[in-house]
Amino acid sequence: MTRAFTTTLDTLRVIGGLLLANALLSWWFTGSPTWGYNGKWADTRYLRYRAFGSPVHLTLGELAKFDGSTPGSPIYVSINGSIYDVTSSARIYGPGGPYHAFSGKDSARAFVTGCYEKEDELTHDLRGLDEEEIEEQLGGWIRFFSNNPRYWLVGTVDLPVPTGDIPSPCEHQRYPGH
Repeated sequence: MTRAFTTTLDTLRVIGGLLLANALLSWWFTGSPTWGYNGKWADTRYLRYRAFGSPVHLTLGELAKFDGSTPGSPIYVSINGSIYDVTSSARIYGPGGPYHAFSGKDSARAFVTGCYEKEDELTHDLRGLDEEEIEEQLGGWIRFFSNNPRYWLVGTVDLPVPTGDIPSPCEHQRYPGH
């Protein structure tokens, strides 16, 4: 039994030494311990979430707290009930960023229409919009957030059934930088 334990321990030491040597060589050549990789697997917050986290389930009021105004808190963007962590792009989604209007909200309507400067467009209410446009636009944005190496799905938000007036249509506009 002692021999098997020693062999396992030696194997772990060799693997650890190789990983350390790899990180040091990477740092020497690229200035990064991950050979220049900057995706979510290099983000310690993502690794902690994968190892210890569980999906969040929030209300719209709770989601609003994750808009980047509180230092150290994650920044969340929600599309049609799915919440994505976009903290790695705080300069884009944080206060003062071009997409800050989407932070801490489910703005599915704005993702479909391209209108994000009107407060009534920053809602999950999709009533009055063309079904084909909804499917095409939301699908594209969901794929963007799901496949982006810097963002990840962290949970869901409870979306109440929309009531009241249907948001007034706006002129289509392009998002900043598009």
